[in-house]
Amino acid sequence: MAEIPPEMMTLQKPTIPHFNVEELLYRRFHPDHWEDGGVAPEAFGLPNMSANRSTLGSVHWAILTEDDAFVTWGVAAFRVKEIPHGVEMMHLGHIIFTFRPEHVPLRKNYPHSEVWVYRDQVHISHSNKNTHLLDPEFHLRWRERLSQVAKVIIQPSLE
Repeated sequence: MAEIPPEMMTLQKPTIPHFNVEELLYRRFHPDHWEDGGVAPEAFGLPNMSANRSTLGSVHWAILTEDDAFVTWGVAAFRVKEIPHGVEMMHLGHIIFTFRPEHVPLRKNYPHSEVWVYRDQVHISHSNKNTHLLDPEFHLRWRERLSQVAKVIIQPSLE
């Protein structure tokens, strides 16, 4: 059983809404998504894709949990600028998607953040029960793009 370091705990720390475009986001991925030395597109999903902010903690925190559930997983990194924040992306000539990184600290994971996606300014999320608004073709295109720019920082254990 891993112990969560005190620095990783949120406690009274504030949410930090600003992201520097050069900041790295760490995304853990299952060993099955390790592909030819890189990360398969399936490792990157929407909506509200989880990642940890590099400026707020160690890369190892992305796979650190008290129950060691992710100890064999890998970690990939990509820069915030790879999220087309504030840029309208057209799909099928009329549907507008936008993205935004959000710092969403968890009690035992202060660096936790999410990539939020919007369709025509409506936040798509499971809690909003509107995931049907995320077009599968657009989603796949975005996942493939992210898998091409992400760099593996921690290789998964394939045993």
